[in-house]
Amino acid sequence: MTRLRHRPALDVRVEIRGELPREDAEYARARSLALITDLGPDAHAARLRLTRPRDRSVTRPAVAQASVDLEGAGRVRVELATVAVREAVDLALGTLAGRAARLRELGDIGLASAYESSWRPQYAARPLADRRIVRHKSVRLARRTPEQAVREMLALDYRFHLFSDALTGQDSLVHRRPGVGFRLVRAHSTARPGGRWPSVTESPDPAPRLEPAEAARQLWLTCWPFVFHADPGDGRGRVLYRRYDGHYGLITPIAGAH
Repeated sequence: MTRLRHRPALDVRVEIRGELPREDAEYARARSLALITDLGPDAHAARLRLTRPRDRSVTRPAVAQASVDLEGAGRVRVELATVAVREAVDLALGTLAGRAARLRELGDIGLASAYESSWRPQYAARPLADRRIVRHKSVRLARRTPEQAVREMLALDYRFHLFSDALTGQDSLVHRRPGVGFRLVRAHSTARPGGRWPSVTESPDPAPRLEPAEAARQLWLTCWPFVFHADPGDGRGRVLYRRYDGHYGLITPIAGAH
């Protein structure tokens, strides 16, 4: 007797930010439903967010952020930008499907994704005097080894990943280094007991202690996408990062949580 595996109702959500034709929104939902159906019964909670800002300084204004949860494998996410909305939908969902298949079958999406896509969204040109910290996000840092943090960062298509180092207990950050691999920075001591992963280079220095205004100045002077720094008061690691709308966001760990 063959037992059929029951699949609950598909959880697919499409979020629209900005003005988009109704036909494009319907196209995005249909493609999302097709994706989660093709991935099989262990795929849940597909999300697609479409954004089309009016800023004329951006040459690829159609941004698609897609994600799906895979039972037993975790979450995979992609964020890409193109000129046209449907092109962005197809590119993001196609890339997501390929990465989801690899994550499910091999346990990670491979180091090839260490090289950032040329389709990554662009930063809007905003005058320095107009830039503000418009988003404050407090997070409970997951306890990970640097290797686990890198794999998670790649699966989620992040530029950087803030985590609690399982080896030292410190607030730490891994980030991509185009053409080189990955870099690890800790909030305090750089000593690391145990082995090393060849593609992760440890910073020789701890994170600098900076106030938000100082971190913003460094962000402007260096043109980096983010600045990892330690709070001068409690010593916790924080990340000030550039948003695609030209403003800044600040990520801080939840107080007392390691």
